[in-house]
Amino acid sequence: TAGHTSPLLATAAVLSDGGDEIVCLGTPKGLEVTLIPQAGYRLELVPPVPLPRKPGKDLVLVPTKLRKTIKATGEVIDRVRPDVIVGFGGYVSVPAYFVARRRGIPLVVHEGNAIPGVANKLGARFTENVATSFPDTDLPHATYIGLPIRREISGLDRAARRAEARAHFGLDADRPTLLVTG
Repeated sequence: TAGHTSPLLATAAVLSDGGDEIVCLGTPKGLEVTLIPQAGYRLELVPPVPLPRKPGKDLVLVPTKLRKTIKATGEVIDRVRPDVIVGFGGYVSVPAYFVARRRGIPLVVHEGNAIPGVANKLGARFTENVATSFPDTDLPHATYIGLPIRREISGLDRAARRAEARAHFGLDADRPTLLVTG
């Protein structure tokens, strides 16, 4: 869904405009493999460590897989030498949060959902720099800032494009349109 990648790209655009170098960390299985290079950012890959929701063999293997991914993440971070690590949740964030803590690298966590995910619940315990998209998100040290969105969306002149969009999708201009996503 690019739920973690979209706010990452919006934040990266603002930071790179300010002269900051951006290096992204991802897994070979996510949408970031396409979206981040298309946006012009360097992408470093580490193995994913999904957290199974049911007991079984995959759950037993999580500690071993996590150690390997933390090691791979540490190698990337040692090579890149970031001033700060910013995490948006998901599989790749947990190893980055552990490495940031071990190396003493400042950490910022952004939670884009009203109900925080497992990765950001952990990350919020490692830093006082926690940003949320919703005012009542239950995380330690949380500061509500909203969801970073790309300029292509925030700068869209909706009124000017409304008739064009309705025509494109064959929608009746005299009837309300409801878009449901999820």
